[in-house]
Amino acid sequence: MVSIIIPLYNEEENVDRYESDLFPVIEKIAKTHGVTFDFIFINDGSKDRTLEKINAIAARRDDVVVLNHEKNQGMGVALKAGFAKASADLLITMDADLTFRPEDIPLLLEAYARDHPDCVSGSPYLQSGLMEEVASMRLFFSQSVNFMYRILLRHPITCVSPIFRLYKAETLKKIEIESENFEINAEIISKYLIAGYKIQEVPVELHKRRYGESKINIRREVINNLKMMRKIARTKYFHRPWHS
Repeated sequence: MVSIIIPLYNEEENVDRYESDLFPVIEKIAKTHGVTFDFIFINDGSKDRTLEKINAIAARRDDVVVLNHEKNQGMGVALKAGFAKASADLLITMDADLTFRPEDIPLLLEAYARDHPDCVSGSPYLQSGLMEEVASMRLFFSQSVNFMYRILLRHPITCVSPIFRLYKAETLKKIEIESENFEINAEIISKYLIAGYKIQEVPVELHKRRYGESKINIRREVINNLKMMRKIARTKYFHRPWHS
């Protein structure tokens, strides 16, 4: 069993795409790979019709669970709620806007089947031409953050920030996650690397958002990532507890 965990915040137009662009793709992958999937959607305080629309889908599908946060609490809080709800052995996290496409999920599954790493992470930096649709500001921010993490962690990982990943559930349960926003993905991969867990990257294309607006607040995320880098340095090089 594989649980696909997707946080939602004001994504009504993208939810409309799921019947054509998400569920049929996953159903095809399930048949091809002999895997059973379920979906956990976390509505994180949306102010549009996201909750209404995803609840309507859940009413028609036995493989869909919807969690609802009355107020917006951030991607990190939403993902942690999804992790807590999931009972599958493998967890896949994805953006609600499908900027990482479900068609690339087989890359995650095949890498896991070969080597059984604790995490398979999709990276648009492993090959050229995988970020051509990305806005220049987002690309600059991503490149800068990933470079700094790579230097700090002393590991050749190309991308610490993407959500598109497969996790072994038993490993994920062993780490305590504190992030509330977008930096959760960097926190998880950093703690995996510090703990010596096995991570494998696969090349995946990052596409342009088709509907809605990005929820990333660049200023806030810069501050949050700098705070996390301080914690990494303290833990990795001075052997102090993450929370001290």
